[in-house]
Amino acid sequence: MPHTCKAALVQCMDFRLMKGIREFLDQNDLTGDCDLISVAGASKCIADSSVPAETEFLLKQIGLSHDLHGIKHLIFMHHLDCGAYGGSAAFASPEEEHDRHVMDLTRTRDVLKQKYPELEIKMVIAKLDDAGALSFEHVG
Repeated sequence: MPHTCKAALVQCMDFRLMKGIREFLDQNDLTGDCDLISVAGASKCIADSSVPAETEFLLKQIGLSHDLHGIKHLIFMHHLDCGAYGGSAAFASPEEEHDRHVMDLTRTRDVLKQKYPELEIKMVIAKLDDAGALSFEHVG
């Protein structure tokens, strides 16, 4: 029996996101129908190519999801105040931080579209509020 699923979600490993990501999966009818790929910084390594081994690892995981589970959708989810980026304190303003994530998500989408042109690629930025709740912004 083939093991197929609708999508793969590449997310940051940050524990603060787990409850909100479960809600995101529920709201998007992906619970039980989505491969979850968790790495620090989500797709940062693909966007900046600064650590080839990390990039290779993440691309391999995406390839396995594609080849073994026949995904049709690929979702990249970054979040603000991400430690892999140095947290929010590493940016001069919230706008600069947001723009960096949009830029990295867009670069990642462009790389993956070349490799998997048939996939629908979605980009999401998650924001934690002071109570730990997540809100999601779809970009691009």
